[in-house]
Amino acid sequence: MTIESSNLKFSGHQTFPVRYGWINKIIQEVRECRSISSKDNIEQQMISMGMGKNMVLSVRHWVRMLGLVTCTDKKEQSYALTTLAVKLFIGDRTEEPYDEYLDKIGTVWLLHWILQSNTSELTTGCWFFNFFNSIRCSKTQLAKDIKLSLVHHDKSLTDSTLNKDIDCFLQSYSSKITSQKKINEDSFASPFTELGLITQIDSKQYLSELATRKSLPIEIFTYAVIDFIKKKYESSSNDITTFSFNSLLNDTNSPGRVFRLSANGLSEKLDDLEEFTEGKLAWTDTQGLRQLQDNFEDIKNIEPIDYLKEYYQR
Repeated sequence: MTIESSNLKFSGHQTFPVRYGWINKIIQEVRECRSISSKDNIEQQMISMGMGKNMVLSVRHWVRMLGLVTCTDKKEQSYALTTLAVKLFIGDRTEEPYDEYLDKIGTVWLLHWILQSNTSELTTGCWFFNFFNSIRCSKTQLAKDIKLSLVHHDKSLTDSTLNKDIDCFLQSYSSKITSQKKINEDSFASPFTELGLITQIDSKQYLSELATRKSLPIEIFTYAVIDFIKKKYESSSNDITTFSFNSLLNDTNSPGRVFRLSANGLSEKLDDLEEFTEGKLAWTDTQGLRQLQDNFEDIKNIEPIDYLKEYYQR
């Protein structure tokens, strides 16, 4: 997937970051078979979700971008919850929902992975977590860099649309440091600020350092690695069973990129990954050879979601 082949998706959120409580509300709308794209039921959803019109449009946008729904009938504008959405927020007769009210940091990491590891629909967030190569930025420089990277794209992007998307992205992810060097509690309107991926250091500058990501659970990391490998298989005509450390760290849509992992952080996670998967994903780091070996009988038949259960049973 290249930037030129991506669909530009720099709008739709109405400038609102996704907020706590929103996901549960829109999940219930889908569960009750109420369309999340029809214009005819917007007023009804304003009442049922207790939101203004622009917020309703925004939460509809986010539930699709987060991969929690699939369109079952374009003509009827009907949607169904994905298997992951059901597991996380609904549950079934045999299991309670894993995290109905988005209380666990692992769920936020998981949603971050789903949101930012698919560059088929390019947003400021997808660009930042897949193509950004520095640790400091400003809104102005970010806009310049994104426009430059899209110079050969066949679709145009207005400055106004881009700037609004950048603002929404930074509101979604950045936490602010007060004069006492404490996190400003007002930063936590969006769950993604909890991940600590971006910090606003002054009125213009933002910092996003590579780190070990101690709060990233191994179960969520495993989900991401399996998802990454399966996508590699889908895009390759060759049967590959080994993946270089550099690929896992730096490739577009890789765990290293999307989670902003340092080299040491990725290495530590891969050590834990081998133990957690009981060698099905084996990590080698000896004599200059650094690679991940796929030892599954057929990883194409492995569902990443199967590795989440242990985290939610803790």
